[in-house]
Amino acid sequence: MGLCDLFDQAARSVPASRPALVIEGRTTSYGALLDRIGRLHALFAVKGLEPGDRIGLLTEDVSVLAAVLWASLRAGIAVISLNVDLSPTERRHALTAAGVTHVIIDRALLDSAPLPPGLARTVVEPADGAGRGGLIGRLLKPRKGEGAVPSGLLAELAALAPAPPPPPPPSETPGLMLFTSGTTSAPKVVELSHGNLSAQVETFLKVYDYDGDSHILNVLPLHFTDGLLHGPIISLVTGATLFRPHRFAVQDLGTILHGIYRDRITHFIVVPAILSIMDRLHGEFDDAFRTSDFRYIRSSGDRLPEPLWRSIQERFGVRVVNTYGLSETVCEALYCGPAEDRFRMGTIGQPVDCAIRVVDAEGRDVPAGEAGELLIRGDNIMRGYLNRPDLTAEVLRDGWFHSGDLAAVDEDGFVRVVGRKKTLIISGGTNIQPQDITDALLAHPGVADAVTFGLPDPVWGERVAAAVVPREGAGPLRVADLVEHCRRHLAPHKVPRVLRVMDALPRNPAGKILLDAVREAVDADQVANPLRADATLEERILEIAARVFGCAPSDLSMTSEARTTFGWDSLAHIQLMEAAERAFAITLSPRDILGVSRLEHLKTVVTRHSNRDERAAS
Repeated sequence: MGLCDLFDQAARSVPASRPALVIEGRTTSYGALLDRIGRLHALFAVKGLEPGDRIGLLTEDVSVLAAVLWASLRAGIAVISLNVDLSPTERRHALTAAGVTHVIIDRALLDSAPLPPGLARTVVEPADGAGRGGLIGRLLKPRKGEGAVPSGLLAELAALAPAPPPPPPPSETPGLMLFTSGTTSAPKVVELSHGNLSAQVETFLKVYDYDGDSHILNVLPLHFTDGLLHGPIISLVTGATLFRPHRFAVQDLGTILHGIYRDRITHFIVVPAILSIMDRLHGEFDDAFRTSDFRYIRSSGDRLPEPLWRSIQERFGVRVVNTYGLSETVCEALYCGPAEDRFRMGTIGQPVDCAIRVVDAEGRDVPAGEAGELLIRGDNIMRGYLNRPDLTAEVLRDGWFHSGDLAAVDEDGFVRVVGRKKTLIISGGTNIQPQDITDALLAHPGVADAVTFGLPDPVWGERVAAAVVPREGAGPLRVADLVEHCRRHLAPHKVPRVLRVMDALPRNPAGKILLDAVREAVDADQVANPLRADATLEERILEIAARVFGCAPSDLSMTSEARTTFGWDSLAHIQLMEAAERAFAITLSPRDILGVSRLEHLKTVVTRHSNRDERAAS
């Protein structure tokens, strides 16, 4: 059954009063959402939007995004949801590369920088609900002190009657576009057809137990495939209820976890970085998932280290489903769980509704247990990179998608990712898998995080280099001890020639390590510049924060706060807390960690702990 057929079937059967979206406690019912989708079909006709056109989405209003997404898909109009945090230059590049003909954009974003010339736009005004899921009826109320209805997208919709959708588009029709890169002047745009999306959704319905009783909590951004597919797409074809924060912040994680029971959450959609944060917040939240409604956590987007995986399952008493996929495979292709016969910790599971091969450099299948590049073929593989036949030809050959990931398949058919082809280190003519070294470093009891990479060498071609983050409470981490540990666990040519201890590894919002930033940090050898012993408490906090956020101390003040400080995202927040613990020899509680939203709050916490330690010592 096609994607639009599934949507139409759900729309006919779902009760109008059932919550479709719950955004920070504010509810949009299915009746209101479907009404809005019908009005959008009427608006598309007014604005001359037709099948084959492309719409760009730049809004933080989840109810608007969900409605435009489905109205566009149902009308055969391709849609791309863009990161609202893109810089103006990145935004222009993204819109141009996607070839959008119309953009739905928040007023604040439109006012912050111009759009490409000639691009039609419809504005989401702050009065439209600002991401809070307001109902259509609110649009008919005049603004305070005014006699007219609000301007903007929802006001335009309020003036129109819902229109029926056109016939479902053919399976080859472009449906969703995704960016694999958005920082260069020519980013790659993955083009997914309705057939691709239908195949992925059909697999979801087979693998997962999504249904009308599902309460899906998804905190991932809605410009990510994981945010969209396990969000408004799967919920609106099953009649499920989607729960989301307005925008995820680590300070809200306690509230989110406490809401698992209250909201009867059944599925929690995350990436490993969020699990790592949860693992840090031990104690108070250990029973968060021990409810009769909750089914499992689903993790994807990056490698899930087995120690973290095991810790989350044991601590929270819940199954963690690990999956593997890329934008080019819509969302997922291999599944470790939730079914018992498809679950093996430490793997990415087995392919479902697609075929895989593991091949050597000459394209020959390798024996079980040996590493090679992972190839995937199936109905979930993208149409290609939009307007880039050259790049498409590089990765799509003879019907097989070349993932660039190195994997091994065991005798039972379970797959492990062992490295990334493009991160291969070639030293002295020998191929070295960085993941081998990273795994060895992570096995050291004093290491919490690690990454391995190659540095240019005039003799060997590349030197093996690594950066590590100490584990809390494990005591000082000496480079000499790490080298000795590697010598015990690795062949001599794999032992790092350059090894640095860092406060934190920089990551992007998806939790992936920013390898170029690590290389720069290693080259600069930040660790060689310790905090001044004569610095005041405020100066030390500013210096620590600057190192974590990647800025100068002069860019910060004690009033700097998470929501406005560049670089202070959820991952950086945890890194800041861990750096403060090491610098001041204190242990922060979950309440301390979640309660810091300004640097002056961190000063208060450090002072309180220091005074407590002094009283205990006396």
